[in-house]
Amino acid sequence: PDLSNYMESGEWIMKDYRSWKHWVTYACCPDTPYLDITYHFVMQHLPLYFIVNVIIPCLLFSL
Repeated sequence: PDLSNYMESGEWIMKDYRSWKHWVTYACCPDTPYLDITYHFVMQHLPLYFIVNVIIPCLLFSL
């Protein structure tokens, strides 16, 4: 896969990604196949980003 436009995030890590390509025919047009692409992403949320950007400022403002 082309990851040239992929940018790292401080909040999420992309653990895995997959894609499937299927040719599907619908009841309305049985003679015309349509391309159906399914993407599957497995991502992990990094709690440190949330703690630093939400929890700590809330605690500081509540003092």
